[in-house]
Amino acid sequence: MITRFIRADDFVGPGDLAMLQRAFDELCKECLLSQRSAAADELARQVIQLYKAGVREPEKLISMAGNRLRRPTG
Repeated sequence: MITRFIRADDFVGPGDLAMLQRAFDELCKECLLSQRSAAADELARQVIQLYKAGVREPEKLISMAGNRLRRPTG
């Protein structure tokens, strides 16, 4: 669940929380990640970071977080 990465002092309404969870679920499915993996934890943090930066559309969250995950390192 993505909620474990949201701090107590961050206000996220129930509608936005559901949207964040759906985006996270979709990303895990697309990237073939177990939601209990370290990579999924990092993905959840990225989704929340993007949300806090003002990204509110689920498609944009999925696209932007997915691009960060797929970006080659090095």
